[in-house]
Amino acid sequence: ADAIGRVIAQGISDQIGQPVVVDNRGGANGGVGVEALLRSPADGYNLLLVFTSLMTLNPAVYTKLSYDTLKDLQPLGGICEVPLVMLASPSIAANSATELVAADKANPKTIFAASSGNGAFSHLMIEMMNSRTGTTFTHVPFKGEAPAIQNLMANQGMMIYIGTPALAIANKDTGKLKLLAVTTKQRMPQLPEVKTLAEQGYSDFNESFWYGVVAAQGTPAPIVEAYNKVMGEVARAAQVQNNLGRLGCGPLPMSSSEFSDRIKNDFNKYSTIAKSVGMKVE
Repeated sequence: ADAIGRVIAQGISDQIGQPVVVDNRGGANGGVGVEALLRSPADGYNLLLVFTSLMTLNPAVYTKLSYDTLKDLQPLGGICEVPLVMLASPSIAANSATELVAADKANPKTIFAASSGNGAFSHLMIEMMNSRTGTTFTHVPFKGEAPAIQNLMANQGMMIYIGTPALAIANKDTGKLKLLAVTTKQRMPQLPEVKTLAEQGYSDFNESFWYGVVAAQGTPAPIVEAYNKVMGEVARAAQVQNNLGRLGCGPLPMSSSEFSDRIKNDFNKYSTIAKSVGMKVE
């Protein structure tokens, strides 16, 4: 997120003709950044890079939050999205999502599913697969994406992972990972040989990890409208998208109202799944 945020910040700076300082406030899946924003004046001088799990999953899985993403934050615009990739360890006898689902149904509860942590977006994707395809993948949380993928590459049992593509792209030719599917409707330019879930018969899958920018609720309307226009220019700027593309992030320009609708729709979709399986983070 830091690298993506710096590209977007430079794009904003180019549009407004002023420097934009990046203050990386990691922790609580983006929650520390939200709290810092809400402690600042709602004057347009403090903005926040937000992403799918922060805006739509945190409210469903964190038992205690000091903020409400739907009420306390003002969407300014969507910028880009990262498709997710379904990976498998070499020991799994499947070379596609269709074959993976068939293998699980032939021997239920024998395939494990890694995530980057309990309540993470990768955890949600596993529960979504189970819910929509009838699989019985057993969730195994790791402390981050890198340890989860390293476990797959070490081939320590039959394990899958659904997450962002950077490590998959870096290791696709090592023979230590199987790339089974992409979760968006369109294939990834960086992985053109990997079919989408929709192509493999799961037409209701179109999931990505998106990024956008928000301000604190209460920011004056003229400032919100001005930033709405700025974010549109940033999201369509060739240099910004070229730099984001190198990070595996494709264009997803959304106006303030479109971004607000996307947040609400994804919140409803993801919170329903999270609550149905009891996903919680204390």
